[in-house]
Amino acid sequence: MANIPYKNITSLISTKQDVVSIKEINLSALTYTLCDRTDLLAKETNYFPSFKVPHEYDSFKSGSTLSLSNPELQQLNVDKMVISPIPLEYYSEIIDGRSITFTVPQLSGTSSISGLTVVSSTYSELKKSQDSPLLGNNIAFLFCDDINLPRTGDTIGANTTTLPRTTWDVTPFVDRPQAHAYSDLNSNDINTDTRPWSAVTLAVDYIDESYPTNTNQGYNYDIPVGFAVLDKGFMVLTHPDIVDNIPWDQGFSAQTNAANTGSGSGTTSIYINDATVSKLKFTDININFRTSVICIALPTEFVFSTNPSWDLAYNILELDNATNGFEPVQVTEIGLYNVDQELIAVAKLDRPVEKNYTNLITFNLNIDV
Repeated sequence: MANIPYKNITSLISTKQDVVSIKEINLSALTYTLCDRTDLLAKETNYFPSFKVPHEYDSFKSGSTLSLSNPELQQLNVDKMVISPIPLEYYSEIIDGRSITFTVPQLSGTSSISGLTVVSSTYSELKKSQDSPLLGNNIAFLFCDDINLPRTGDTIGANTTTLPRTTWDVTPFVDRPQAHAYSDLNSNDINTDTRPWSAVTLAVDYIDESYPTNTNQGYNYDIPVGFAVLDKGFMVLTHPDIVDNIPWDQGFSAQTNAANTGSGSGTTSIYINDATVSKLKFTDININFRTSVICIALPTEFVFSTNPSWDLAYNILELDNATNGFEPVQVTEIGLYNVDQELIAVAKLDRPVEKNYTNLITFNLNIDV
């Protein structure tokens, strides 16, 4: 055994781990761009099909099967939206869709601005992300107390409400209410929210209280003010009460850093130089895949070295005479080989570890892939 330079590892464990970190973005790193689907000559119009938002009303009619079964999604069929990309250096693989708190700059009066708080949730069940029949995969929806408070009343099955739903902005974020989709409700739930329909702030003006059927009344579902594309890092604001109140002429151009003032002020890549009214906070998820390997050198194992500084001739003599007075070797690195005896990984130790003829040493190697 002493002359064999390798042996099978003792154990191997492969794991998947979510590593989370809290990110906050503001000032020039957070920009806003207006997209208008009616302006066919503007390049920003292409963002509508890119995010799978209807590029025209007729592509998602209110009488369609998808709209009638998901009337909350009909509220995304708007002419204008504002996108805010998250710079790549601020997130790695995916954003936790439960954790977003977005402060959006809004006009307050004729010249001052204020921040509007928008938070994320998902329909039917609060989870990190959801798939949408309209928008695709890895989506979270955005909601705002100042636009519409959460729908009250019960939902069916395991989604029955057990706590008062008085606000979207709940801390910690894992306690935020899930959004109620129309498909979650049964006939007993339809009228459990007693607020008048006139108090509902719609994103589209062609939906009335009887939609999607004339037997329903009241506030039947939660209306989003936008959504987040979690794996691409985009915030998308769709509700006109927000989109139409972005203070473009009080911002700065991200390309030139010049003030965006005057009648010809732009609406592309504009930032607001005030962290109290324009900021974004979320939890970032980075998925690590790790393989843990345990290597053990037992007594009599790995006691020879080919290093020129080690007296090989003397120690061979000790072995031949069975006196076993070996000089200890200093372990400075560990090699891992595949079944074809090809070297595939090397672990460098921060300090030498002594191995003599009688002792046992153990190494636990973690390989991140």
